[in-house]
Amino acid sequence: MKLRYFYNGLIHTMNPAVPKSPHLLLAGDRILFCSPERAPLGLDFRESGFASTRDRLRDNVECIDLGGRVVLPGLTDAHVHFVWWAVTRTRADLTPSMNEADAVRLLQQAAGRPPAGQWIIGHGWSHNAWQPPVAPSRDSLDAVYPDNPVYLTSKCGHLQWVNSAALRAAGIDGTTANPPGGEIEMRDREGKREPSGLLKETAGSLVEAHIAPPSADFMRRAVAAAQHEAHALGLTGVHTPESLDDFDLVQRLAQEGALTMRFNFLIPVAALDHLTDLRVRHGLGNHLVRVAGVKMFADGSLGGRTALMYEPFEGEPENLGMSVASAEEIEDATLRANRAGLAMAIHAIGDRAVSHVLAAFERSRTETGDSGASGSRPFVRNRIEHLQLFAERDIPRIRSLRPVASMQPVHLCADMGPADRYWGRRARYAYACRTLFEAGCPLAFGSDAPVEPINPFYGLYAAVTRRSLDGSPENGWYPEESLGAWETLAAYTTGPALAAGVQDEVGDLSAGKLADFIVLAEDPLNVAPEQLRELLPVATYAGGKCVHAHDTWCESATGTRL
Repeated sequence: MKLRYFYNGLIHTMNPAVPKSPHLLLAGDRILFCSPERAPLGLDFRESGFASTRDRLRDNVECIDLGGRVVLPGLTDAHVHFVWWAVTRTRADLTPSMNEADAVRLLQQAAGRPPAGQWIIGHGWSHNAWQPPVAPSRDSLDAVYPDNPVYLTSKCGHLQWVNSAALRAAGIDGTTANPPGGEIEMRDREGKREPSGLLKETAGSLVEAHIAPPSADFMRRAVAAAQHEAHALGLTGVHTPESLDDFDLVQRLAQEGALTMRFNFLIPVAALDHLTDLRVRHGLGNHLVRVAGVKMFADGSLGGRTALMYEPFEGEPENLGMSVASAEEIEDATLRANRAGLAMAIHAIGDRAVSHVLAAFERSRTETGDSGASGSRPFVRNRIEHLQLFAERDIPRIRSLRPVASMQPVHLCADMGPADRYWGRRARYAYACRTLFEAGCPLAFGSDAPVEPINPFYGLYAAVTRRSLDGSPENGWYPEESLGAWETLAAYTTGPALAAGVQDEVGDLSAGKLADFIVLAEDPLNVAPEQLRELLPVATYAGGKCVHAHDTWCESATGTRL
């Protein structure tokens, strides 16, 4: 086996015992050596005899000069809807829209004029970012697409904007009852009750069920292209909560040898009975695809004002949000999963929803003897997805339970305005990374793409600066909740590894672990905070193989370009 020696660089191992090294030695897909000590086989670029040593070992060791660049472990997005993101990259992008009319204009630009009856699908609109911040209706879509059903998911994914043709296709009218955990928004038009064209939470599935799924070939190509883009941003692993069909797709790609990203799947709670019947336990799989837990929804979102709250949304005295699953259902699922050796990953955004999840985790600790926080069962670490807002009264429970805080700091870039608007002073504990870190919660950061951009350096920037991507506010939003760059990098490396129970395989650059790492021209621990969002890898390695290389990156001592 030919060894590969990377030298003349600054390597941040993210291993507290050996935080830095000037060189890295690989054997196949594993790290053989990463330490400031003298490397094996006489390989040590600092010695005057290195050149002759390199020449003597050229047949057995490939030497790669880092040229003073910086190396970090490969980054993991701990919450991304990867397959959904892959598909939305091919659809109409309404993210830049400034109002309802602008969103319709962007949709027309992307979709053109398809044949009558053909579905038009888009994603990314956010009425909270519009001026005025008013939710859309079916009327504007009917005016341009009377004969095509239109289905447009919001940026947060918890609202769906549809036209009359889509409502007809789904058989939805003024008499249709709300599905459990969802709402068909109604309006009065000339004394008649009718759908407005806005669907909330599970109500969107009533329409989505009538949209033909993409072909298998399309899905393969979409995921392959998305995988390439994610590697270019420094990602070597993801935690993805998606459907069983998506789980099957990724497994097939792995079998075909087309997968280079490491997928940790959060299986839908609807499949929990099947998982327990099959005795599937946390960690089943291999280095590319494994079961990392069970995903469940407790509530809705901030943007849709469906997050479950202790107190009403500001200016909406009747709106306490929406319970997608009751406290009893959350507790029951948590107990069944934990007893079976499966971790729970529960979406909770509102403070009351977070409280329901904490209560379930407390009950499970009492029943099973361990919540996973103590480490006695390292493969069962219950986690709260998003954890966007918690009440001060619940901080002692958080300190006691120490659930994995699976958060997406990039959310605050767009959400600080809506949080102030809808949560008021409660926003003090929104995206409260520092409080959770000091409470002992393992931090596992992600993007929630396609809700937000998948770029992990945006999240690094947001957690450190507490500013929007345009740099405001100057001093940061609740800056007391900011993290340092090292702490944030840990939340993209060692934190996700711990959350998935793969800390012995990935997360830091220690001997014996998989050789997943990125090469950067600049050191994220030594640049101005506002520059963090601009960083990009010049190369990304997964299992010792280069899966992305910028034109400026040349590998091997002879300068052979990849």
